Amino acid sequence: MNNIELLKELVRRLKKYSWLILLVALLFGGLFFFIARQGVVQWTSTATVFPLNSTNPSSTGSAISNLLGLTDAPKSFTEDASINIVELATSRRTREAVAMERIPSLQNKTVSELLIEENNRYTGFMQNEKIETPPDSLAKVNIASNLLRLSFSAKINKNGILELHYTNSNRQLVREVSYIYIEKLSQFYIELKKKKAQIDYEFSIKKADSLLAVLNQLDKRAIALDESTFFTNEGLQRYSIPKVNLAQDKSTVQSQYYYAVNNRESAAYRLQKETPIIEALDKPEPPYDLVKKSKIVYVLIGLILGTILGMLAVSWKVINRYLGDELNKAIEKASKPKEATALQPQSEPLK
Repeated sequence: MNNIELLKELVRRLKKYSWLILLVALLFGGLFFFIARQGVVQWTSTATVFPLNSTNPSSTGSAISNLLGLTDAPKSFTEDASINIVELATSRRTREAVAMERIPSLQNKTVSELLIEENNRYTGFMQNEKIETPPDSLAKVNIASNLLRLSFSAKINKNGILELHYTNSNRQLVREVSYIYIEKLSQFYIELKKKKAQIDYEFSIKKADSLLAVLNQLDKRAIALDESTFFTNEGLQRYSIPKVNLAQDKSTVQSQYYYAVNNRESAAYRLQKETPIIEALDKPEPPYDLVKKSKIVYVLIGLILGTILGMLAVSWKVINRYLGDELNKAIEKASKPKEATALQPQSEPLK
């Protein structure tokens, strides 16, 4: 069978069994329509957040710079390389913190309980897999964390603004969970941003307090020394030298104390400067984006797929026979040179 004969045979079989191809296409179209109908209608919220850096309002230079418009613009999430905000948003720590929160407007249940209940509302063919509710609250949090991982996404757009998207079949739950997500993300981001400055500030406070305690002790020693030498001759060295040494110690500690107080104020300023504010530019409020399977698109996919499979089923016998003939020809062609070589007489060796 050559190529022309193959095409003629294929066309003949396709015309002959066109009813079968149509039937298969309709069956697949109906199947895909059923799949689209069984799909769960879901809603997706979108929120955008941006970091705002605090400034020192008491600084004269800052005030003048503000008036002139010369202040540094707050760094976007892309410019701030110290923390990967997307990794933080999608981290297990953030998801678990969200899952443990309670929602008063929804019977004061935890997010983990609500997510499991909502998941089990739609179980069946081409829907969610049923989740057995564990009695342990920690196990519920782990399950809810995995559910959030599948339904929550975060990305930074071209303007350096963080976009948060959350999808669920319950519109009220979409709103509540989205707000909790923003709250927890802001909390963890601020904690990480100011962690080093917070440690320095706490250390400077302890240092200043310890030096102040030493100064108080020196003052008490000075008072006690004055009282013990009140009726003595101050010109005697055994009485004057301790007072001089005590005054020198106090002067040294006092200088250290003033330096520590300055460090404390500087640390407080740095802590304020390093503490960002996460501002929600677009809040996760309705209307939400509707996410559902298009019945028309699914039916078209089913019809196309059914038509292709029906044509393959009808044509398979002819194609299989053609491939078999071509394979036999190739084998015969490859074996002929070997047979000819075997029949040729071997030349006698020269003496």
